[in-house]
Amino acid sequence: MRLPMNITGLTTNNIELHQMDGYLLQQVGYEIARKINGTVIGYFPPSYPLNYFRLDIKIGENIMSILLHEYFPYIASASYEDELHIHFFDHEDVMTELKPYYTVLDAAFLNAPFTPNSHDLSESELKNEKHWRPNTNGEVIFNCWD
Repeated sequence: MRLPMNITGLTTNNIELHQMDGYLLQQVGYEIARKINGTVIGYFPPSYPLNYFRLDIKIGENIMSILLHEYFPYIASASYEDELHIHFFDHEDVMTELKPYYTVLDAAFLNAPFTPNSHDLSESELKNEKHWRPNTNGEVIFNCWD
């Protein structure tokens, strides 16, 4: 998969991106939590400098986060310590429920090394990539760059 231009959320002034529907994420998230015997314990819309929504579900003693990109319908499941420590994993039941609404990104892709020339990033994004030095595709898609 090639990452599209503007995936970092950093754009030039002449490009208008439309935010994804956070209300839909909440609706789907509550339904998923019910189906997997979990409880939604947090919902966090994007706030500067984060470029993603986050919905936290407690399952037993574990907390799983669902991350949705702010402007693209890309979604993933993760263990979320903080914005610099996101560990992507595949949760098949959750991903199956999300597929009708979003493009589900699997852990293998998100944890794969990021190679700039394999994607369609803008010059501005490439400049930021050199500054932030992301190691994985997931760090580019779900970031806190400012």
